[in-house]
Amino acid sequence: MKKRAHIHMNGDVVGVGFRFLVKQKAQSLSLKGFCAQNEEKVMTIEIEGDLNRLEEFLEFIQKGVSPFTQKNAFEIQLFDNLKGYTTMESDIV
Repeated sequence: MKKRAHIHMNGDVVGVGFRFLVKQKAQSLSLKGFCAQNEEKVMTIEIEGDLNRLEEFLEFIQKGVSPFTQKNAFEIQLFDNLKGYTTMESDIV
């Protein structure tokens, strides 16, 4: 079963190369979508693919870059409808 996740996050992951790691992890799991940061330093990730791989990806991003990260906030929504992304894109790489 395939799902789509829409994630808003902010905190310690902003500005430390996390978008690169997000893209790399998504590609390793064959997930598709995008990752971008807005002017308010809120990161948006929209990603879709196999539910098991999507769950693994969500665990990865919730851990953050460092095990010492403590100031992250997440809002995660799951959807059944897919947008049909064909690649994983980021606004920096």
